[in-house]
Amino acid sequence: MLKNLYILSENSWGIKSSEIFADFFYFITLIGFFGYSIAFVSPLPILSIIISATFTLLYLGFCIRMKQSPYWLGLISQLLLVLLILPTIWLSPLLLSFAFIFAYLSHYFLIQNYSLRFPIFCLVILFLFLFDSTFSLMGYQFRSDYSLVSMTGVPLESTVLPMTLPWMTLDSTNTTGFISIAESLGVFLLVSVAWVSFRRTILISFFISWVVLYKIWGIGAGLNGFSWNLSYAALAFFLQLAPGRNFYGSFYVTIISFVILLPIAFFVGKMGISAIWVVIVFFLLESLFVRVFLGK
Repeated sequence: MLKNLYILSENSWGIKSSEIFADFFYFITLIGFFGYSIAFVSPLPILSIIISATFTLLYLGFCIRMKQSPYWLGLISQLLLVLLILPTIWLSPLLLSFAFIFAYLSHYFLIQNYSLRFPIFCLVILFLFLFDSTFSLMGYQFRSDYSLVSMTGVPLESTVLPMTLPWMTLDSTNTTGFISIAESLGVFLLVSVAWVSFRRTILISFFISWVVLYKIWGIGAGLNGFSWNLSYAALAFFLQLAPGRNFYGSFYVTIISFVILLPIAFFVGKMGISAIWVVIVFFLLESLFVRVFLGK
C-alpha cells in the first residue's frame, strides 16, 4: 500500500515523474543563492568550495563508472546546500576533505549494502562534527578562521525579518550575526521557494510537523521563542524537500518518523545538544522506514 504513496520523485538517483521540473526549479534557486553569495559575501572561501566540488565530481564520475545512474541534479543540489548552510568554522579545507570523503564512502556503502539513502548533506555535517570533535580531543585545532562580512552592510533577515539560521549563530538571541554564507539571506526566502516550487497541500502537514517537533525540542532546551522555533522549522522543511533525497518521503512514513522523534527531541533538548541533531536523526529514521515499508 505504501508504495502508492510517493509524494514527489520516485527515487534519489533516477527521476521517473514530471516532478523533475520542481527539482529543477529548486536547483536553479540554489544556484541563484550561491551566485548572490559570491557577489555579496567577503572573503569567499574559494579553496573550500573547490575541494567540495572536486570530491562531488569524483563521486559523480565513480557512480557513472559503476553504472549507478546517479541523479546529478540531486547530487549538486546537496553540495550547494552544504556550502550554503555550514558554519564558517567548519569550512576548513582539511575538515571538509575528511568529511566529504567519508560522507560519499558511507553514502555509497549504505545504498549498495542496505538500500539506505541517507541525505548527503546530513552525512557531511555528521562527519564534520565527528572529525572536529576528535581532532579537538587530541589537542589539534583545524577549524577555519573565516570571518565573513556581508558587502551589503546588513544581512537581509535583520532588515526584513528578524530571522537567521539558528544552529549557526553564536547566541540564539543574536539576529545580526553573520557566520555562514546563507545568512545573508532570510531563511523565509528559502522556505517560500519550497512552497512555490512544490505547491502541494500535503506540505502543510510537513511544515506543521516540523514546527511541533522544534516546539518540543525548545521546551526541553528552554528556548521557546516564536522566531527561533519558526526559523528552525522553515530551514528543516526546506532541507526535507531537497533534490537527491529519498523519495522526499512517503507521507505516512514521514509522519511516523515525526511521532517517534518527538520524545527524542525533548530529551535531546534537555541534554543541551544542538537541534541540528534532530534533523539528522529524522532523516535516519525516515530512511530506515522507507527501506522497511517501501522496500527501496
